[in-house]
Amino acid sequence: MKNAFSLFLFFALTLFTSLPTEGSEYLQEIVRANDLYAEKHYAQSAEAYESLIHKGIRNGYLHYNLGNAYIRMGKIGPAILNYVHARKWIPRDENLEANLKFAIQQSQDKIELPAPGPLSTLFFWSNDLNSSELIYLAIGLNFVFWVSLSLWLYFPDLKIVRNALLCLLLLSFISIGVKIKSESDFKPAVVLVKRVEVKSGRAEDAVTLFQLHEGAMVTVTVTHENWLEVRLNDEQKGWVPKNSMGH
Repeated sequence: MKNAFSLFLFFALTLFTSLPTEGSEYLQEIVRANDLYAEKHYAQSAEAYESLIHKGIRNGYLHYNLGNAYIRMGKIGPAILNYVHARKWIPRDENLEANLKFAIQQSQDKIELPAPGPLSTLFFWSNDLNSSELIYLAIGLNFVFWVSLSLWLYFPDLKIVRNALLCLLLLSFISIGVKIKSESDFKPAVVLVKRVEVKSGRAEDAVTLFQLHEGAMVTVTVTHENWLEVRLNDEQKGWVPKNSMGH
């Protein structure tokens, strides 16, 4: 399994996360969590990373490092859950993908991530960029387009450049829509307990349809009080207690 513990987490949090006014306190906690991991105190480092997340810090490398701590502790479910969360922010990270595949192979059910839908396949670049990057790209293209439009008034030969930028701008807006739709359609949940029985209804005495084990990934289709309706594939779906899943 590949490990990617470096100061990149520090820079990522500093550059891309809006820290509260007591930001220095959080940075000290990050350093402390990293030190605990480096000293192989994995349980304590996991608690430190969880504490940062509960305080509202959202960062892909934070979830990635938390997943690494859990995998070292042998907790496959929480590790896979945090790797899946990390992919939302750092979809191109090769170490993350390698560790996620490793964790899935350690689970009993070995359920892989679902394949991208038709739209995500068509707009394939949206899978490699996170939502913020797509928005920044659209903003940048919008700025360049309006600059080119202003120049076109004085230099008519720039018509081709203007039209090309307009097409790219429209494509960037569509890509944002595709990203939003794919994230809304894919609501992953991961089994955190050793075993859970998937029921035909929202009751403990309902018929058991099949079983899932720690680390199994499913898609949440309905939430109802203390129950989740989950789908494994087109044929297998049912209800599980909410407290048995992480999502």
